[in-house]
Amino acid sequence: MHIQRELNRVVIITGAGSGLGRSMTIALAEVGCSVAAVDINIDRLKNLSTETQNLDGEIFPICLDISEAKNCISIVKQTLQKFERVDALVNNAGVSIAIINPDFRRNKVMFWDVPEEKWDQMFDINVKASFIIAKAAVPYMIRQAWGRIVNVTTSLDTMIRPSWTPYGPSKAALEAASANWAGDLSDKNVTVNVLIPGGPANTNFVPGIAKRERARLVQPDVMKEPIKWIISNESEHFTARRLIAHNWDNNLMPDQAAQIASTSIAWQSLGRQATTEPVPS
Repeated sequence: MHIQRELNRVVIITGAGSGLGRSMTIALAEVGCSVAAVDINIDRLKNLSTETQNLDGEIFPICLDISEAKNCISIVKQTLQKFERVDALVNNAGVSIAIINPDFRRNKVMFWDVPEEKWDQMFDINVKASFIIAKAAVPYMIRQAWGRIVNVTTSLDTMIRPSWTPYGPSKAALEAASANWAGDLSDKNVTVNVLIPGGPANTNFVPGIAKRERARLVQPDVMKEPIKWIISNESEHFTARRLIAHNWDNNLMPDQAAQIASTSIAWQSLGRQATTEPVPS
């Protein structure tokens, strides 16, 4: 079962030029969304615009480096100037351990060998940028009493896997932030969810893989049906969830597929761990 009707939403997607972001951008343009497609690579944005020019939705390319806070704020401002509103934000852009060692799968990166500037770069892009863009966009969502924030993190075991510092910790930080934001917005009709492919995806995040082996990886198109459903009105009560795209069953109604393919965000399923209750305000 697919979401086919026009959604008519304005969506910001970071890292839109390739991989998971590209698939989600195309999926939303197919159902009439206007997408502010953010990427640091202008050639990828040009190719995306060419490929989507005959779709129902409009692609508004924004070529900026989100590691700079001023650019994150500019993304929201440009989107508002172009479309006069912002309905949803998909924080998808990120960098992997390849920025430290492109051969990290064979030559492991130990945390004591991570340069401080690379730690800062990864947290600036994988965590801080998502926070700043969301902080700039969410007042408009609250004002219109409708909004969606989707953060792309990673599998929970990747967050704690040895030799995956600082990528794992950065994604764990974004996962925890997602749970926090969902609570802050629980009465605002603005939802916050995590969407992940569900395993190593066939993107440039997985370098050094032979072409024949890439067919066994999770393909970026698994993100298409989940993101269309999350951006729709049908997902109104779906918040504080982590949805595994690979587990989405297209033979089910979308709301049923979402419930089966998702679990509570972050580590809420573990229950309360503190020995005392929070101090009342």
